[in-house]
Amino acid sequence: MENFVSKLMIYSGALSTAVIAGGIIPVYLKWTRQYLHFLLSFSAGLMLGAAFLHLLPEAFEALGPTASFWVLGGFLFLYVFERFVTVHICEVLECEVHTIGIAAVVGISAHALGDGVALGSGLLVQDLGFVVLMTIFFHKLPEAFALTSILLHAEHGKARIFLFNLLLILMVPIGGLLIHLVVGGSDPATVGRALAFSAGTFLHISVSDLLPEVHQHPEKRYGIFGSFLVGLLFMYLLQVWFHPIGASHVH
Repeated sequence: MENFVSKLMIYSGALSTAVIAGGIIPVYLKWTRQYLHFLLSFSAGLMLGAAFLHLLPEAFEALGPTASFWVLGGFLFLYVFERFVTVHICEVLECEVHTIGIAAVVGISAHALGDGVALGSGLLVQDLGFVVLMTIFFHKLPEAFALTSILLHAEHGKARIFLFNLLLILMVPIGGLLIHLVVGGSDPATVGRALAFSAGTFLHISVSDLLPEVHQHPEKRYGIFGSFLVGLLFMYLLQVWFHPIGASHVH
């Protein structure tokens, strides 16, 4: 338990730097949005690579074909949630921001809680926590930027913006602790279910929120698609490094 909590706190601290860079610094410095599309495409590659090359192999190793139901469950969970509450990052970047500050806080915080569940699931498997950390890190910066953009447009004060970004930071360790309380110390099949569910959420975020960026901005399409491929390649290299083919790491 102590080792899990210490790693969760260290990784959550690392993720907080992405939130600070994307969500708090823009309060004082005006960021240009022209490079965020490359970061979103890179994040899409990371998430797809993490799901297909890391989370899903471990989940199917532990569960067999039944892992598919948990993957679908994670995908549908976010799909249903986003239809009613959450705000899409790509919509925030492309469309005129409306006065939906509180809805954005709730939706993006729920995403962060899901990221924490994924991170906690990864920490239950040898070497997988770092992979999930890298995936979430590059997703958090544009997510925090989107939240701050909405709050600034809605004319929220700096104190409230800091408070909401702090909430975004805290959601990750809360999600990680939650998954440890539910899953920690259980049999490999239970860990496999958590990994499969997390893979489903990663697939939804990449396909619904991030991957569409690959098909946008025709004037930048080669650079954006290249960023997407770099993200996939990065996850492949981590797979070769951490998870040799045929080796299972589920405790």
